[in-house]
Amino acid sequence: MNKIVFASANGEPCPKSTDKYYKIIVAEGKCALQYADGKIEFGMGQVAVVPPLIKYSLSGVSLAVYLEQALLSFGNVGIISDDGARGIEHAAKQAMEYLRAESSDKSVLAALGGLIVAYITEFSGGEKLSPVVAAVRKDIQKNLSTPSFSLEDSIKQLPLNYDYVRKLFKKETGVTPHEYLMNSRMKLANELISSGIGNKYSNYSVGQIAEACGFSEPLYFSRVFKKYFGISPSEACKKARNS
Repeated sequence: MNKIVFASANGEPCPKSTDKYYKIIVAEGKCALQYADGKIEFGMGQVAVVPPLIKYSLSGVSLAVYLEQALLSFGNVGIISDDGARGIEHAAKQAMEYLRAESSDKSVLAALGGLIVAYITEFSGGEKLSPVVAAVRKDIQKNLSTPSFSLEDSIKQLPLNYDYVRKLFKKETGVTPHEYLMNSRMKLANELISSGIGNKYSNYSVGQIAEACGFSEPLYFSRVFKKYFGISPSEACKKARNS
């Protein structure tokens, strides 16, 4: 999650389809972003956050990073202010230099992406969500470690059409309820392993970590984890031990 897959300066195009990525655009001068809902102007010290699937054109001097499976909940284009130390800008520049170096260690890009997401979450103060979407997110967070939790049943208990809730959730957060659940569980898994819960000083197995993240089947947990992070949970535990 939050892995940076591409970084560019001054509108350099990404060599792959960008529909599924968050675009984080850091202004280094006066910029203008045109999209379906209108035109937004922003400048030095400001950052535009463009959710997946939103088509736009950009003018001005800027840096951009593309985030895969970003844990952000923007339903539309947002403009935030960077901090005084330009934390987002510096992280974006580091990512661009790292990508140009063509290093094989992708964990640095995930770390920089996580840092950018953390900054954005803090500086944006979170977007206001409709009561129904907020309720679904709250129920998901409450049941991250519950293997028996049925997201479908949870949504069907609401006094609204299932497809309507699903579409509204994606409109406001940029991901479907199921994608949000998987993203959140993988974030929890990564945090547990990184914190040392799976290291040589603990007695926790991959199966127990899987259960703590809401998975009843360790094999399925391992497949999902590897899809997100590129390595298996056991490999991640080993890497955490040696770090």
